[in-house]
Amino acid sequence: MSNELAIAEERGQSMAELMGVRTSTGDAAPSTARIGMLHSPLMGEVEFKGKTIKTEVVPVGAFIMTKGETKVYSNGITVRIFAQRQQWQRWNSESTEMEKSVLANTLNGDLMDSIGGFNLGRPSGYIENFNELDQATKDIMRSVKRVKVFYGTVTLDNPIDAAGEPVEGDFTDIPFVMDIKNRDSLKSIDAVLNTLQRSNKLPIMSTIKLVGVEDVIPTGAKFGKIEASMGEDVALTEEDNVTLRNFLELIEWSNGKIIDLHNERSDKGMSEEDNTLVNDILNNDFVDVE
Repeated sequence: MSNELAIAEERGQSMAELMGVRTSTGDAAPSTARIGMLHSPLMGEVEFKGKTIKTEVVPVGAFIMTKGETKVYSNGITVRIFAQRQQWQRWNSESTEMEKSVLANTLNGDLMDSIGGFNLGRPSGYIENFNELDQATKDIMRSVKRVKVFYGTVTLDNPIDAAGEPVEGDFTDIPFVMDIKNRDSLKSIDAVLNTLQRSNKLPIMSTIKLVGVEDVIPTGAKFGKIEASMGEDVALTEEDNVTLRNFLELIEWSNGKIIDLHNERSDKGMSEEDNTLVNDILNNDFVDVE
């Protein structure tokens, strides 16, 4: 089958553009699983020589797959990445809300956000000298995080429950969405994606193996980060076209929710014509503000 799936022809875009892959020229829905990572271990009790001992049963760095009310853990996962986008995020402890910008191929320019502004107040473009900024701007830049969002299918290598016991069921090729902000994790994943690109392969043409490893910050607190490695080549199928379409619709749905909040919370609402124009731009993923 051609490397350019039918959906790319439908939208008049290349497969790379739809997936958010940079070329040389330039909240998950309920039906989609969300992948996260443990930054503190799950503890449990085990019997040892007649005594009950509290010990780690799911370690730091284990992946969590959440779908509805179900949580399943795995020490490693194998993924195929169908699409990737970027956005700004900030946790608001007072409102207990994760504030977000719209999803885009790049973070250059002004991206509408869920609090009625742009970029969650962060200045757009490259900041040449951070130290010359006023303190308020520095605080905003420190609080607003760059996040890369991956959409794909995941296979759990060793599915277990919160007690560390094996879980029965089919945990193969499950559609997922995953937010990643840790720099080391992104660097590792991007290295694999760059290797694929140099081989003239799109991300979905190979699996990628992800394992979680434990690291520590200077205070001694532990956290998990991702190490990625190349998996196996995968032949494209017609089913991939359906999966990609579903992810693009999910991205549009997510952006629609953020735009609605933006319009609701901004000082001045957008006209119907402006709103239609913005939606048309966001739904055409080839737009790049660079």
